[in-house]
Amino acid sequence: MSTPPPSHPAYQQYPGPYQQAPAGHPQAPGPYQQAPAGYPQAPVGQQPQPAGPYGQAPGGYGQAPYPQAPADFGQAGYQQAPGAYPAAPGVGCEVCGAAPAERVTIRGHQGMLIVMRNLWRKGTFCQTCALAVFRKMQSDTMAQGWWGPASMLITPVTLLINLFALAKIRKLPAPAGAQGPGLDPGRPVLRRPAGILGLFPLTGFALVLLLVLVGMAAG
Repeated sequence: MSTPPPSHPAYQQYPGPYQQAPAGHPQAPGPYQQAPAGYPQAPVGQQPQPAGPYGQAPGGYGQAPYPQAPADFGQAGYQQAPGAYPAAPGVGCEVCGAAPAERVTIRGHQGMLIVMRNLWRKGTFCQTCALAVFRKMQSDTMAQGWWGPASMLITPVTLLINLFALAKIRKLPAPAGAQGPGLDPGRPVLRRPAGILGLFPLTGFALVLLLVLVGMAAG
């Protein structure tokens, strides 16, 4: 019995179902040819950077495609001026604008038999203006601060506190650069009529205090 001819006579059938190509069979030509054996391959998991206008950064794959700017790039406009920044000028006297000036507080007291009144003057003054405020408040307190039961104790304490403020005023340098008229210090406290009048009650208070201390020491 004869075998019928194949249905496709134009295609020869190879023996066996899946015959392998002979060894050393050349790769079919195409757009993606295999690289030669000595061509360096990219590391696993990394791809070579495509060539660009800035080139590839040295040091391997995966680097930023843009090279870093030189060390001195753009520094001229942001460089710090040599030396420390100058300190802000000090605040001048609030009366005449002279400097240097210091913030001080001068206190005063008025005793009026039944009622009394505590006074104070706070501000930033130069030495001249601060001395004028001190002499005015101190002399007025010496003359007006004794006339009341509680005022006889408050007045000497106020006068003593003002002496600490005077020590602070004396440490100020002579003022300079005044922008307007300042206060006139005038005569010292004990050369003013109010200061001289205040010496009498102050002396009486000192004698009473001395007698009390002597009695406490004797008793």
